[in-house]
Amino acid sequence: MDAVDVARYARHIALPEIGPEGQARICAARVAVVGHDVAAETAALYLRAAGCQVKQLSSTLSLLVPMQFLSDVDLVVRPGFEDTPLDAEAARLGLPLIAVRATDDAVDMVSFSGRVPSPAAQSVPFQAAGTPSTNDAAAVLAGTLAAAEALHLIVRESSGPFTPSIRHLRLPLDGREPLVQTIGSPA
Repeated sequence: MDAVDVARYARHIALPEIGPEGQARICAARVAVVGHDVAAETAALYLRAAGCQVKQLSSTLSLLVPMQFLSDVDLVVRPGFEDTPLDAEAARLGLPLIAVRATDDAVDMVSFSGRVPSPAAQSVPFQAAGTPSTNDAAAVLAGTLAAAEALHLIVRESSGPFTPSIRHLRLPLDGREPLVQTIGSPA
């Protein structure tokens, strides 16, 4: 980081959770954001503001696009829980993947972190339960949550040993208690 970056990100650098090393990792991170809906746009906005290099692609992917699209990224953020060729390619490359979904009653986030590259890896199918929300506030919350998880993975996961895990967070929109769970290790 140069002097301009240090001045721009001084508030981040001052946080003990981030510090100069964490901010340098954020500025060096290349994040793929898939989609152009409210959740994807919100995630991309926050990640760019934090200093990440964001690469965006529409959610309609051919089978060949994921390999080219993911060739130079460190992490993938995407809305929706439908299984795509992109998920399998991210697993094959060992890229962390964050998927978020906003429904009318909750916001869900699933984070696959610390994966080891595997040429034979298959994506872990998501449960497609729930109808996508038309509530823009829920979609903004989903995008914000995805960006926060991405920054957490960039700052914390890249500084230590691989810790493969699948984390699920569910935030009910009716005020009930949130659900936070570690599901297990990806294959």
